[in-house]
Amino acid sequence: MTLIKNALLAGGIAGLLSACSGTLLQAERAAPASDPFAAALQSGYATLARQELDENDLGDADTFAGRALAAANGKPPAPENFDARKIPAETLPALVDARRRLLAALEGGARRSLPGEAASAQIAFDCWMQEQEENFQPKDIAACRDRFTAALTLLESKRLASIAPAPRTRMRATPSSLMTTTRPLSLSTRFLVYFDLDTASLVPGAETEITRAAEAARRSGAAMVRVTGHADRSGPVGHNLQLSRERAEEVVRALRRLGLPEIGVATQAYGEEKPLVPTKDGAVEPRNRRVEIELTH
Repeated sequence: MTLIKNALLAGGIAGLLSACSGTLLQAERAAPASDPFAAALQSGYATLARQELDENDLGDADTFAGRALAAANGKPPAPENFDARKIPAETLPALVDARRRLLAALEGGARRSLPGEAASAQIAFDCWMQEQEENFQPKDIAACRDRFTAALTLLESKRLASIAPAPRTRMRATPSSLMTTTRPLSLSTRFLVYFDLDTASLVPGAETEITRAAEAARRSGAAMVRVTGHADRSGPVGHNLQLSRERAEEVVRALRRLGLPEIGVATQAYGEEKPLVPTKDGAVEPRNRRVEIELTH
């Protein structure tokens, strides 16, 4: 009976491997999609699938192979959503914010204007999702996350440069002539930095977001930076207010260290008064432990 069970198990694994390999081979052998973004996704997902297959992760290999084949067939998939995977709760806020930013870039025209960069960011995000679900290889998680951060930063900076608003011109009449005056359009850009429970120390990866904010301030000519600290409701009100103040101050120090130009900085602290996610008193909520960086022009 044991021999029969082992044979059945081996046969099942062989079947899964064959099915996965077949889908992957179809994606790899298919002609590149005519759309540049779809073609880049096709190649990137096929590479991820091959890596997972080499590690005997048949489920994820099949998932990525299917996404590669969909792209090859002219139906490029969207970045993975959270109902597709079981993501550890404490890591979810960073991924939620990352997907929000990625979708903003993709739906803002990046698929057409920057297809290679857009595809690289999406591939790296899905890699991060997959590794974060497994949650036992910190180096692999960090590698995918850092690759995504670099790709998205490049994508956002190129998009920012391409859509920078032109000065608004206003004509006004004078008794002798018409004079032209220019006035820059108002623009605000917001960044989020998250913190571990009951600490104002920056978590790994936080400096990447802060560097993005400093670089955006420099490139866009921001007039002021508003830095606002927040806390969740898991501690006393007074303690949370002080903690949110310390978090804001820590981010300001990092902004200066990481290249923020010499412009005005306004610091605020709200403690637990303005949560992103409403909770009961005493509740731990990672998305509420944050500092918001807002650039104003």
